[in-house]
Amino acid sequence: MSPLPPVILAPGPQRSRPERVRRQLGIVGAYFAQFLKMRLAYRVDFLVDLGANLFAIGVQLTTLTVLFSKVDALMGWSFEQVLFIYGFSLLPLGMFNVISINLYRFAEHYIADGNLDRVLVRPINPLAQVLSESFNVSGLNEIILGTGIMIFAAGRLDLQPDLLDALVFAVVVPSAAVIYVGVFLGLTAVSFWHEDRMGLSPPVYNVIRFARYPLTIYGRWVQIFLTFVLPFAWVAYMPATWFVDGPGVQRWALLTPLVALLVTSLAYAIWRAGLRRYASTGS
Repeated sequence: MSPLPPVILAPGPQRSRPERVRRQLGIVGAYFAQFLKMRLAYRVDFLVDLGANLFAIGVQLTTLTVLFSKVDALMGWSFEQVLFIYGFSLLPLGMFNVISINLYRFAEHYIADGNLDRVLVRPINPLAQVLSESFNVSGLNEIILGTGIMIFAAGRLDLQPDLLDALVFAVVVPSAAVIYVGVFLGLTAVSFWHEDRMGLSPPVYNVIRFARYPLTIYGRWVQIFLTFVLPFAWVAYMPATWFVDGPGVQRWALLTPLVALLVTSLAYAIWRAGLRRYASTGS
């Protein structure tokens, strides 16, 4: 019997970078649509998540209201200004929470349990798969609640946004969400070197609460930490001051997209280095 001729695989279609990006986004959109169908099939769970989220935010707003019933201003910030910053902070946080659930459990689910092997054999960007394999629909609740709180505070402040304000808002909100992604992606990537089932993300997530209030109410070292180490100052305080005329920091809001680019670029470089180091879980 004559040997079979060698099989030559034809190369796949060459796509430009914009085409590859559109394809990846289309796949992520399909993942999300399918997950949403499954999630809404269990409506009681969805309502329980909504109720828990409403309760947690309600407690924080009640605390804020009680505080300002005793004082007229907090380090120069009025109740309405603090409320606006609080509502603004929920928008990027909600956007981040929708896609972040797998970053929290990455060390356990993907590294320790070996599920990253399955991700790496697919012809899709590994990070896109990790972010889109599961979603946290309750993040949408934060977006809705944050929008309502912000509109209420804006009315009390008699804000009259113009076209420039609308453009700035459309840029800084998703940029702030990207900062969250960058920070927690960098923490997640550490799992490639330090295999800890819990990971670093859960304890750092608690620090986000500090970002919901004006940065100037904290001490100097806390301000430095939240600006340059864990840059959560850029997810609410800095961008929100554009709209509430924060004292001396309004112009810094325009740097939010640059901070997002720097943070995510560094985090993605660490992620890529970790992927190159990954050697599976073995047998």
